[in-house]
Amino acid sequence: MKKFILLLLLTGLWMSCQNDPSKKINKDNLQKAKQELNDQTKFPVMTFDTEEIDFGNHNEGEILDTVFRFKNTGNATLIISKVRSSCGCTVPEWPKNPIKPGDSGIIKVVFNTNHKTGRQTKTITIHSNEKNLTHILRIKAQIKPKDGAQKPASKLPSKAKRLPPLLPKEKPGKKGERI
Repeated sequence: MKKFILLLLLTGLWMSCQNDPSKKINKDNLQKAKQELNDQTKFPVMTFDTEEIDFGNHNEGEILDTVFRFKNTGNATLIISKVRSSCGCTVPEWPKNPIKPGDSGIIKVVFNTNHKTGRQTKTITIHSNEKNLTHILRIKAQIKPKDGAQKPASKLPSKAKRLPPLLPKEKPGKKGERI
């Protein structure tokens, strides 16, 4: 009985290896697949007037807003699926409708400088059906602290207290000898 089952399994294995998968390919399907790959050369392209905006010097607590203007210079309809910012203090708004080739659009960005001081750089990442899938915009600003507000203290005082260097452990039982 065991020999019969083994013979049956070996016969099935041998028969499965005799099938040539390339003979099963329908030539019409192959041509359709090649055509679809050629059609994928049509992509939208977002071309921005500028990809980085520097607001310059501003005071903490101000609300700064700007607009990034773009045009779809590609040969396919642009669909922006989502726009994310690197911080919750930066809120983007974008067109939710498809943008046809040759049409323009804007991405509005609002930056709340409350509780932000010093040099600030925020990124806005656009997810779309462009060939590269993501596009990154940047905003920058130098934020001065509110009047009377203290600048954040450094972690170490200007004249940090020096600690003595660590000495190697002494051997047990022998005082004064170093290892």
